[in-house]
Amino acid sequence: MRQDEQDAHENIMARLHPAVERWYKGDPFGYMGLCADDVTYFAPGTGGRLNGLSALRATYATLAGKVNVSRFEILNPKIQFYGDTAVFTYNVNEYGSEGPATYRWNATEVYRRIGDEWRIIHAHWSKTQ
Repeated sequence: MRQDEQDAHENIMARLHPAVERWYKGDPFGYMGLCADDVTYFAPGTGGRLNGLSALRATYATLAGKVNVSRFEILNPKIQFYGDTAVFTYNVNEYGSEGPATYRWNATEVYRRIGDEWRIIHAHWSKTQ
């Protein structure tokens, strides 16, 4: 991996973890700070593709305070770089207060370099079988 890709990888991971922590404490708006204005988003329960940050914000507002996960793991992170675009795939295991993982997710996020920051331009979440 080239040094600029390594730096971008570290930057993306450093920003993702706190955003996901906020999400699992009931505050979905930290994740939105990773997204570009023109983000598109697929996830179970959204009823189709969400187009733009305002649509994502409206959907996330309905979830504020409703998500409470005591612990999570980000597994198998892989970022593939294509110039100013990066494809980030990973898995997430969510845990309640006790026992095995409550939910397991597959995540794909497409990032674009905008100025000095990497922003999500597309995200797709699905439950792991």
